[in-house]
This record gives sequence, C-alpha cells and structure tokens, in this order.
Amino acid sequence: MNATINSTNTVCPKVTTWSILAILAAPQWNELPDKWRKAIVGFGTVISALRRCERLIANVDADNKEAFFKEAKHLGCDGWNPLQYPVWLLLEIENDITIRKHQAGVAFRIITSENASNIVLQLNMGEGKTSVIMPMVASVLADGLNLCRVIVLKPLLRQSMSLLTHRLGCLIGRCIYHLPFSRNTPIDTMRIGKYTAIFQECLNSRGLLIALPEHILSFRLVGLDSVERTPDSSLPLINLEKWLQKYCRDVLDESDEILDPKFQLVYTMGTQQGLDGDTHRWEVVQSLLQLVAKEAILLQQEDDKCIELGYQGYRYPILTFLKPSAIETLTQRLLKAISLNKLPGLPFAQWNSKLRGSIMDFIQEPEPSDADVSNVQGTFAGTTFRPKLLLLRGLFACGILKFTLTGKRWLVDYGLHVSRCVMAVPYRAKGVPSENAEFGHPDVAIILTCLSYYYEGLTFQQISDCFTLLAKDNDPASAFQTWIEDCAMDLPNGMRALSGINIEDQAFKSKVFPILRYQKDVLDFYLTNFVFAKGAKEFPRKLSTSAWDLPSRSSLRPTTGFSGTNDNRFLLPRNIQQKDLRHLHHTNALVLSHLLQQENRKCVIAEGPSGRQLETGQLLDLVLSQCKARVLIDVGAHIIESHNRSVAELWLSRAPVEDGILAAIFFNDEDEVIVVDRIGRLEPLASSSFKQRMESCLIFLDQHHSRGVDLKFAVGTRAAITLGPRLMKDKLVQACNRLRGLGTCHSVTFVITPEVKHSMTTLLGSPANGVFDSSDVLKWSMIQTCLVLDSLQPLWGHQGLEYYRRIELWDSLISQDRPCRDTVLRIQEPEARTLEQLYVPKTVTEHHMAYDTENSKVKELVELIKAMGEKASQESYLHEEQEREVACEVEREQQVHRPPSYSAQKCTLHEDVVHFVRYGTFRDGKPSTAFKRAFSTLQATSVRKTTFPHDLGARLFVTADYDKTVILPSGGTMDQFMKPVHWILSSVHTDDLIILSQFEASQVLASVKVSKNATLHVYAPRLTKTMQSFRNLDFFSVGAQCAKPIPHEQARDFELFAGSLYFSSFEEYKDFQFFLGLPTDCLEDIAESDISRDGYVSESARVAMGWPACPFSVNPLPFLRTLIYIRMKGQGCKQTHMGSIIETNLLTSEAFERSQNP
Repeated sequence: MNATINSTNTVCPKVTTWSILAILAAPQWNELPDKWRKAIVGFGTVISALRRCERLIANVDADNKEAFFKEAKHLGCDGWNPLQYPVWLLLEIENDITIRKHQAGVAFRIITSENASNIVLQLNMGEGKTSVIMPMVASVLADGLNLCRVIVLKPLLRQSMSLLTHRLGCLIGRCIYHLPFSRNTPIDTMRIGKYTAIFQECLNSRGLLIALPEHILSFRLVGLDSVERTPDSSLPLINLEKWLQKYCRDVLDESDEILDPKFQLVYTMGTQQGLDGDTHRWEVVQSLLQLVAKEAILLQQEDDKCIELGYQGYRYPILTFLKPSAIETLTQRLLKAISLNKLPGLPFAQWNSKLRGSIMDFIQEPEPSDADVSNVQGTFAGTTFRPKLLLLRGLFACGILKFTLTGKRWLVDYGLHVSRCVMAVPYRAKGVPSENAEFGHPDVAIILTCLSYYYEGLTFQQISDCFTLLAKDNDPASAFQTWIEDCAMDLPNGMRALSGINIEDQAFKSKVFPILRYQKDVLDFYLTNFVFAKGAKEFPRKLSTSAWDLPSRSSLRPTTGFSGTNDNRFLLPRNIQQKDLRHLHHTNALVLSHLLQQENRKCVIAEGPSGRQLETGQLLDLVLSQCKARVLIDVGAHIIESHNRSVAELWLSRAPVEDGILAAIFFNDEDEVIVVDRIGRLEPLASSSFKQRMESCLIFLDQHHSRGVDLKFAVGTRAAITLGPRLMKDKLVQACNRLRGLGTCHSVTFVITPEVKHSMTTLLGSPANGVFDSSDVLKWSMIQTCLVLDSLQPLWGHQGLEYYRRIELWDSLISQDRPCRDTVLRIQEPEARTLEQLYVPKTVTEHHMAYDTENSKVKELVELIKAMGEKASQESYLHEEQEREVACEVEREQQVHRPPSYSAQKCTLHEDVVHFVRYGTFRDGKPSTAFKRAFSTLQATSVRKTTFPHDLGARLFVTADYDKTVILPSGGTMDQFMKPVHWILSSVHTDDLIILSQFEASQVLASVKVSKNATLHVYAPRLTKTMQSFRNLDFFSVGAQCAKPIPHEQARDFELFAGSLYFSSFEEYKDFQFFLGLPTDCLEDIAESDISRDGYVSESARVAMGWPACPFSVNPLPFLRTLIYIRMKGQGCKQTHMGSIIETNLLTSEAFERSQNP
C-alpha cells in the first residue's frame, strides 16, 4: 500500500502568491512559454494595481492630499512594458511603489545609451534617482553578460548598500557585492585568484557590485605598482584589470561629484624625500603670515568694511574679506612691507634700488620681463636668497597666498585630521575631513597647515613636547622669552621665566597653557620641529589617475550616470557627455521657478549693528524671529566651530516653549538622525515619537547633510538657507530641495552673511529697493559657479593631457607578453618638483612639449590651455586634492656603521710657552713652532672650503698643544674635535694674545701667579642673551695686573674665533659689520656693481664712503656660517645676533636694548 502511494505521488513545494511573483525575476524567465509569461505578468499587474489603490485609500484616510494627487497622477506600467521588464513589476509590488513614466524614461536612457557612448543625464532632486531608478537599472544590466558596477560616493556607500539590498535582495534575489581595495590590501597569486572567482561569481549570478571611485582606480594602479614591487603578481593583476574593463557595465550615482576634476588617486613611488628649499619652505611662510596679521590689523583700522578679523584671546586672527578688493589691497601692503625690509631673511635694505625693483617685479608679476628674470636669476644663483625669492614668487605672482586666504575656509575646506596626518587635509564639508585626500601642492599644504594650527592652537601634550625639546636648545631661557614676548604681562610673575615653569603644576595648566597654546612663536616652534620635519615630504614619482579614468574606453561597454544638477557639464572628461532627455530640459528652469515664487523671495541680512557677522546664538534667534523658520540648512557653513548637537540644544533653549517647540533634530557624527528634547534626552528619530510630530521640532542640517538627505517635513514648513562664500548654484539648489514640497507646501528664506552681502553688492550692485531677494541670490550663485568652473578648467585640461598619455602607454603595456618595467616608468609622473620647476617663468608651450600633439584630442586640449595663459596653467596645481596611497615602509635589519674611533694626541707643554709666561714676549722676538696663528688652524676644518684672509687675526695665536686633539686619517677634518676657547694669555708688553689648552693652563698656573709680565684670563664665548660677556677679559685673571684694556680688534678676533653669538652693544655690532664689509643700514647710493648678491660691499665703495678697513676681499658669510656651525656642533643659532648676520637680517639698536647684560 505505502509503495503504491509513494509511486503515484510526489512532494511539491506549496504554491503561493509570492512564489508565483518570484518567477518574474527568475533566470529562466525567457524559457517560459509566452502564455505563461503573459499570465504571470497579468497576475502581477493586478496585484500592483491593488496595492496602488490601497496607498490612495491610506492617503485619503490620513487627509494627505498632496500624496494622494501625486499617486493618482501616475498610472501603473506607464511608459514601460512589464512583459519586456518583468523584474520592474516585481520591484513595484515588493517595495509598494509605482514606477513613474519619466523614471522609466531615464532608466531606458541609462540602460540603452545612445550609440553605446558614455553619457550622464540630469533628473530633478527628489525624483527617485537612487531609490527607484538605480534598482531598475541594476536589475536589468546585471544579466549574466555584464558585470553591473554601481559607483557611489563614500558618504553614500552605507545608504546605497542598504537601499539596494532592500530593493533587490528579497524576491528579486540579487546578491549585492562590495569589495574594498587599496594599496594596503595584501596581494599575492592566491588572493588574485580569489578576487577573480568573486568577480566571476558576481557576473554569473547576475549580482550587483557596489564600488567607490577610489577602489576602482586603486585596483587599476596596483598592477602597474606591482611591476616594481612584486613582479610575479603583476601579470595576473593586469590581466584581471583587463577583464574588468571588458565586462564591467558602470553606472554613476551623483555623477557630478564623482567626476569632479579636483579628485585624483595617487600611488607614490620611490623613497620619501624633503622638499626643495628645505626649511625655507615653511620659515618664509611663517614670517609672511606674521606680516599678514600685522597688515590686516592696520587695514581693518583704516577700513572696517573691508576686512573682518575674528579674535579669540591670543589666537591668530581669522581673516574674512568683506570686499573682493580687500585681498588685493592687503597684497600690495605686504609687498610694500617686504620691500621695506620687514620680512626676515631678505635684506632688501642692502640691495640697490635697481636690483630691488627687479626683485619686486619678479615676485609679483605673473609674466615679468626677461631683463628682471635674468637680473634676479644671475644675481642670486647659488645663494640662500634664490629659493626664498622663488617661493615668494609662488606666493604672490602665482596666487598661492591669495588662493589660501580667500579660496579656502578653515573647518569647511581644510583643517586637521590628527589621527592620520600631521598636515592639514581637505575637508569634504564643514567638520568632515577627508579620510585619504591630501593637498597636491606642497606650498598650499604648508600655508593651510600653519593656519590650521594657528586657529586651533596646541594641545597640552603638544605644549609638553615643545618644552621637552626646548630644554635641549642652546639658549632655552632666551627662546622662552621669545615665546612669551607678546603675552608676558598676562602671565603670573613667577612664570615669566623658564626657571619658574613646571608643566605638571596646576597653575601652569590653568593660567599659562591657555595663553601659550595660541602664541605664534610657540606654534611655529612646534610646526618646525614636529609637523614639517615629519610631514613636509614628497616622493620623486607617482602613478596617478583622475576622473578621466572612470568612464570606459570607446571600444568597451559604456559608462552611464545621472545627477540632480548639471552645472559641471563643462568640466566633464571628454570621454563622457551630458545628454539630458528632451522632456527633462526644463529641470533647471523648474527648480529656479520654484525659488522665484513669492513665498521664497525673502532674504535676511545676518549682521550685527557694526556690520560684523553674527555669533551662533544670534543667528539662531534671527532664524526664529525674522525668518519664522523651524528648519535651518547651513549650506553656507555659517556655523563653523560648534558641533551639531550643541547647535541643536542651543537653538532649542532659545526657542519659546509657548510656540509648541518640544525637541530639536540633528545629525550626529555617525550620520544618524537624532532627536534631543528639552530635558536633554537623546534618541534616534526612527524610534522616536517625534517622527510623527516633526511640526513640533526644530531641525538643523549642517553643510555635510545639505545634500542627499530626505526627511519628511510637515506641510507649511519654512526653512532658513544660509549663504556662504563661493557657494555654487548646484549646492544651493540641492540644499533648497531637501524640502520636497518646495513650490507647493514648503518655502525657504535666504540668510545672507556680511561677506556674501558685500560680494553681491560688488557683482550685482545695490538692489533697487535696498533689499535683496531670491532672484539676486540666484544670480550671485550662478556667477560663483562660473568663477569656480573657470578656476578649475586648467586643472581639468592638465588631467586630460595626462590621461591620453597614460592610455597610450597602457595599450603598449597590455600588448606585451610580460609587463615591461620601462613602460611603467614612462607611465609614472614626476611628483617632486623643485622651486625652479614650480615658479621660474616659462611659456605655456614649454609646459606641454612632452605631449603627443598628433592626437587631435590632445592637440585640442593643448590649444585650450595655451589660450588660458601661463598664470592659469600655474594655478591649476593649486586645486589638486589627491587621494594618496603610500607604500608601507618595510622593516629591515640595518647594518649600522658607527663613526670610527681616533687616537688622542699626547698633551705637551712647550718651553716657549713657559718663556712667554715669564717674560711676556716670544723667544727671539717672534713666534716659534710652539705657536700658530689662530685662524690658520681652521685649514684643518671644513672652513678651508671657504675663502678668508691668510693674515686674519694677526695678533691672535694658539699653542701647538691647543691645536692638537686627535690623530686624523688623511683627508679628515677637525670639525668635531676643535677645542673650546677658555684660557687666554696676554702680555703687559705687547697686544699679542695666546689661546692655551686646558692642560697648558693647569701646568703654567703656578708660574703665572708670580709673573709680572703675563696674565692668564678666563674666557667663554657668549652663547645666550642673559650670559655675561667675557669680551674684556676682566671676569677672572691671574698674574700681572695691568690696567691696559684689551684692544677691540683683538677682542673681536678671539670672539669670532671662539664662536661668540652675541654683542654687548649696537656699536660692537656695527664694528663687526664693517669688519666683514657688510652694511649696517639701507644704502641707496651703492651702485649695483659695488654690492654682491649677499650684501658684501666692494673695497672701492667702502673707501669712498669712509668705512673702516675690512680684511675680506670676497663675501665673508660662507666663512662665518661654516665657522659658527662648527663651533655650535650643528645646533641652530638663527635667533642670535650672529645668526641674524648670517641670515643677512639687519639689526637695529632696539635689539640690543633688550639684550644688555644683567
């Protein structure tokens, strides 16, 4: 019986509505008979219509007229055939939506690109691009023949993953894949095989691959990188990239952002190295920024409507340029100050007027004359001034200073991201630092890094690091006095000297730290020693990609995409075009017409009585009182230094309870929508009762969330939209369209800051009735858009040229049986650029000689860039923001070669030294071999490479024993073994001075004590400001007591030989300057031929002006610099008197009034 039952019955799965509908998305759909397909589609169509009716009834029950009419206007299967696209019918049913006619039209255009070319198109915000059209497109393109790859922005990755999984993951049954990739991803033959298998599985299973632009481009570069790093992996990686390019069908979501010309991905190649110009690169910037602050303060005092300075205690002022002409005015003031010798390290005063004129033209003119360039280049070749002048040319003529001060806003466009980088990094929005990007131009990065630390101040740990390093300085007490020079009066009396500082003391933490953290000298100390020493580096070469590399090649599957705006269509890569649907050409006009409706016309000026920008609390009060708004969308980034939560709580506390406002909504740092009520309770909006009562909430959207956010605002909601500098029309429109009912049930009011007000007045003129409205706002934002697009065009052109060069070499590479390293080296671009390469004037033609102008597209780009001019070509690099991936440093065992040990020479006391002690004269009236002229001993050191008089210091001698230290090998130098000068022997009969060794001093001490002809003096070079001067040799003496003073010529000689760093008076300083043949003040009458590039004045000019005699026939600064370097054992002396001379900084009498002996 049981056998009979088993043979006549089979167990089948239960047939349900959902199991039947699932057939609509089954891979076997096309194998079904036509009658079955029509029946299943008919069944699905009825269910879809039924669910639409249920939505209409629900809208009636909820009295939601707007939703009812919007639903009723769109019929089911309008504009598309469910028999041809059955998966769309299932998408409608499962997600309880109706696919609208225009959505189907956009999806068709993306799926079936015109002429199989790369295109992007526009669809208005809020029309379901990501939530409806993207799942429609992906479900069709992922057909087992194409690997459908959806490319999204990083901030939208989580949202896109969740949405596509929800839309396509259930009955439709599509797997969603995401494979992050970077240079740090481990790669070997086995892993490459796994990647290949996953990609093949995604293709065969009709899955969907979600990728970020940086992941795609990183995978494209890793094969080229592996040719050098791991040659065995290079061929499989390159073959896999070829396979991906062949089978991938890419769709771009928010294509305008993805194809932004500022985006680049870079693989650095080679060994990291310092910047050309070394410390000059940041020292000049730090000095210039000090000058910027001083001149900005003076400018504001003259015209407070021109520039606004934001102060907070001792913090470096935050500059806001209210008038567009303000930056030009400030620039001219800076150039004048530089010409008046106010920039340390450039002694303009000692250069004649003709040379100064050439220098100023070289610094400030984008295209200086050939004569000026030749004069500056020839005069300063090989000097330390050359890199400084080139850098100043970059800052002024090439527009770097203007770009960083006016084109970038702190915490909006740049700031710190200390967890990953010590340098400033680009910000994607207010308070949102990029996780990988860096500024591509080194001097832009340096200036923005300085400003970031100046504005943010140092942490306690950073201050502690400064004091730890300060303790190792040659003069820590003086350095500390420099730190507190501007704030000493605000410090407690006991903490105005380094000896009174204990950083662990509570008084220091509460009274000193808050002041010191913003002191510019402390900040510069930290920047120099901890930030730039580590972060101001570059690599010799790079592999790079840009937005041009994302669209596919013409012979491959097309790349398509869409966005809510199309303003950047002029900066799309040439291998992809904007092809908007005809019936959507009105999209821009529709959005603008909404903003021009009467209820959206109002503008409010957010400024105080004195015309200054409002504080956060004042702005929030204005939004409630004048704007009558409960939604604030800060797309202009007016609120910078406050977190979203603090803004929401502050706004809620200032809102009247009687207005029915019970809570505030904001986005937290994890991009979650949070509600805070009046007693401070926090909860996610999704689980809060306020989700259904949003009319009783204040809503704050910061700049980062002014795009891509979809909240259900109550009917009648009005939002305040802040405007900010350089706000482009597309960002403004995106912010306004967060209110999906704009033009019907929602409205906006624009909040204009003082800076924007002045900009609008300059560009548009004063409004006829004295009040701006939305039409003025739109005109202004369109002008800002044009300005930004114009500024980016040179960068876009350069990226295009590099792209065409790369693909030509890529085609050559993939045709080779094994990747050739020489080809990869040709694909690489130089990253490290010298100051000369960056800033020496050259023609535009010189920039592009390396490109193949036989290619018509390349030729077109070259001609376009030529038309922009040299200045535009140079400024293109300023906008570079690179997603940089650095190869990890490999740990390796090193064989360290220590310096060899040397044998010490035996100390001896020559009898002729004893003779001098007894009689005060040399034996036989002249020095024997027991004595040497002091400066002649420098021939055994690195000083021998410089030029100095052989008879320098004719009356200053050293003993043979003083000159002996160690036995050196042939060719060795005594730099590390020079003995200090501590014992000097003088005579009552002559002006000769003899420097003794410590051994000799101890040996002759008894004889000196009874001698009536010689005196032994204790001496030490003055190395700190507070140190007593031993110049007169009167501190402690033994032997004959003679009232005869030490001649100042001999004193000057032994102070120079010993390496003394400070003078006791301005007269001593001037005497030493004359001794060197250098000027002490501005000399207008010196002919150009009579003064060298470093300020050395010729003998004929010195005689004509009546200067004292000078023993040097050539510039003595190389000699002086080397001697002091040896005496200081390599430690810096920049802040000392001698350091100022070496740096050619003229001193004034005020410098000596502050450094008198105690």
